Amino acid sequence: MKIDFLLKRAKDFLTTAEYHFSKEMYHLVAFDLEQATQLYLKYLLFRKLKQFPPTHSLRELLKAVGKVYRKEKEVEKLIQKNIHLIADLEQAYISSRYLPAEFSQNQVKELKDFVFGLIKSFEKL
Repeated sequence: MKIDFLLKRAKDFLTTAEYHFSKEMYHLVAFDLEQATQLYLKYLLFRKLKQFPPTHSLRELLKAVGKVYRKEKEVEKLIQKNIHLIADLEQAYISSRYLPAEFSQNQVKELKDFVFGLIKSFEKL
């Protein structure tokens, strides 16, 4: 199975996040960032394992990436340091479908910085 489509879709969601940010559609920015992160983590896992866990939890996916790439301590520190951002991203996934949650400009700016930084740092794996 060719898995590069996950990487392409993750990057497409990053592009869409930038567009939604420019249109002040902050709830969609948060969703786009969550999707980009989720797909990117699944891409990393599939590269090594030829599969990924059937979950949408960013925490679980991050822990799995840490384990597979032998970066458990670094990933655990990343999770602890950014738990509020990860929780906001996970909330964006759920609320995009079922809840009328809103995100502020500052909130999504912080999420955007986190996600872009996370992906940039994981590109070295």
